[in-house]
Amino acid sequence: MPDETTDPQAVPPVPPPHDAELTEFRRAWTELINAAIHARTRSGQSHGELTLTQVLLMEAVRGLVEPSVGSVARCVGVSSPSATRMIQQLERKGMVARRRSARDERSTVVGITEEGERVLAVRRRALEARQRRMYDAIRPSLRPMVIDILHDLREAMDDT
Repeated sequence: MPDETTDPQAVPPVPPPHDAELTEFRRAWTELINAAIHARTRSGQSHGELTLTQVLLMEAVRGLVEPSVGSVARCVGVSSPSATRMIQQLERKGMVARRRSARDERSTVVGITEEGERVLAVRRRALEARQRRMYDAIRPSLRPMVIDILHDLREAMDDT
């Protein structure tokens, strides 16, 4: 009897509904991520060509008290050497400045400059405008469900 797995005439088995839903989830997820990447590309990277990770790093610096390079790296999810390189790049662009910690002179802390604050404010306003356009594009009856789904996705990402 021929092996069905190698028979070129064999009809492939139909996946169970769960597998079809998982396949559709993967497709939708990929499309969403690609749309987000393309939206970033369309919006361009003005203001000194900051990357998303650099902006996240700057936002982390703003949110921490006496942020060290290590604490910023942990907050953003990058290695300390990567954070150091990004901070050096941001220093050259005038977005951040390093100084000795007032609490421990052996430690260096990072701060946002006036120019960095200005750039973050411009980027934040642009992001909020894009978010508003996306929100407005969602049917009002679906908005609460979309918000719940976004929260669920966030929790699922934290759990995995």
